[in-house]
Amino acid sequence: MRFIRFLSTMAVAVPLTARAQTAGPLALLLPTSARAAALGNAWVAGRDEYAVFSNPAQLNAVNGFGVSVATYGDDGRGFSAASGATMGPMTYGWGVNLVDFSAPRSATGYPLAPASVASSGDADQFSMVALVAGQMAWKGFRIGVAGKYAEDIVPREASTSSLLVLPSRGSAWLADIGTSHPLWSGVAGLSLQNIGHPYVMRGRRVSVPTQLALGWTAQKSWGPLDFGYATQVTARRHGWISPAAGVEVSWSWIEGYRVEARTGARRTETSDEKPVGAGFSFTADRLTLDYGASFYTGNAMAHRLTVRWR
Repeated sequence: MRFIRFLSTMAVAVPLTARAQTAGPLALLLPTSARAAALGNAWVAGRDEYAVFSNPAQLNAVNGFGVSVATYGDDGRGFSAASGATMGPMTYGWGVNLVDFSAPRSATGYPLAPASVASSGDADQFSMVALVAGQMAWKGFRIGVAGKYAEDIVPREASTSSLLVLPSRGSAWLADIGTSHPLWSGVAGLSLQNIGHPYVMRGRRVSVPTQLALGWTAQKSWGPLDFGYATQVTARRHGWISPAAGVEVSWSWIEGYRVEARTGARRTETSDEKPVGAGFSFTADRLTLDYGASFYTGNAMAHRLTVRWR
């Protein structure tokens, strides 16, 4: 409990005068796997198939794939998938994250805040991001690049009538550049994400969330337990900074079988999101099941289940 309170304090310690840049599409702002969500989305130095969304340099060199399903509040649904494969000196990966939710037709705000996925109403909304990436090692560094397409589909204008509301579509082509290197018995990761131009939605230009993320992960053992640590600092324009950190504790009673518990916290985009996340996982040989929970105001929750095979 002391560690959870510490993480919560750290996540809100940065002065609140600097606000998150209003940017989209929404799928760029959401965790894509149960593990990342439980660790406060501090995954720029993490390594698995889903690292393709956070830092292409951290693509897992072991062939495998992951599939996640999510529920947000009462009406929101999500699906994500990621995979990586090594061919020669290069590791290649791809990923997709889809979110389908609803909101009241009278809601006019855009860009969408991450807590929007936990709302409910009679106007359908949709967000997605799809990407491909490549990574290679050079003089002890991993270097990766990714190209991605992101899109939001929202009602064209506010309406309280029962007539069909036509959709507005806004999309952007973006790029990520990342690197990582061993540091202090762990791994440090650095990624410049969402490099691209503003896009047009409802007749006006909307900025993309270009950001610089720096993090460090490490694994330690203490008796029969293994501890994993993940830290990250994310910075955007206009001085908005988001610290994040998480810890996971695992126990293996026989080779190939393991259970883990994890928790984390971060500074959120808005006050409608709660900073703390939590989850657990079970591994049997090549199969891993991850669960992660995120929390919103009004007792709304996001549940994520990730199935990974390596």
